[in-house]
Amino acid sequence: MAYQIGDTVVYPRHGAARVEDIEDRKTPDGQTRTYLKLDVLSTDGLVIFVPEENVESIGVRDIADGNDVGKVFEILRTPIEEEKTNWSRRYKLNQERIASGDLQQIAHVVRDLAQRDDDAHGLSAGEKRMLTKARKVLSAEISLSEKLSEEETQRLLDVNLGFADPEPGDEKHHTMAPDEPASETLHRIEEQSLKSKKHSSKKAR
Repeated sequence: MAYQIGDTVVYPRHGAARVEDIEDRKTPDGQTRTYLKLDVLSTDGLVIFVPEENVESIGVRDIADGNDVGKVFEILRTPIEEEKTNWSRRYKLNQERIASGDLQQIAHVVRDLAQRDDDAHGLSAGEKRMLTKARKVLSAEISLSEKLSEEETQRLLDVNLGFADPEPGDEKHHTMAPDEPASETLHRIEEQSLKSKKHSSKKAR
């Protein structure tokens, strides 16, 4: 797809970006190639130059529409499923999800880390940074899709996660309170895990 100056796109790993310029540049081998100059919106001053011919293979795509946003918020409202895996494997998986540029995959990262962050054990410093980045990537694109401010979009993320109460009009942006607030999810999982361990211990006697 041919993009124009002023278009807004999504760049994998970094999220929403605006096409600031389209320019011809010489490569080290002396050839001239056309590049898109992308200004990443979720960061301060990050600029990426993408060869126009490689836009599709790199994974640059259009901004999400309302249906996509609705699916993202639905994921945020879904209780976390505790994974039987170690910390390093979980961290690597979340890195891959963010790098994919897929909005639903990033929503899984935000949901899982946000709900774990509310647990008594909390998150490591690395996972806290990852959560902040994933939320920025999500909110930058959803803000553009729903024509909302970044601050308002962050509030909607919290509503769908169960950290804030919904306000009148939120339903117009695919938002509602989850059936189970994030603050209760891991407590329930831990209670179930404790009961399971007690049951196994009794059977072993």
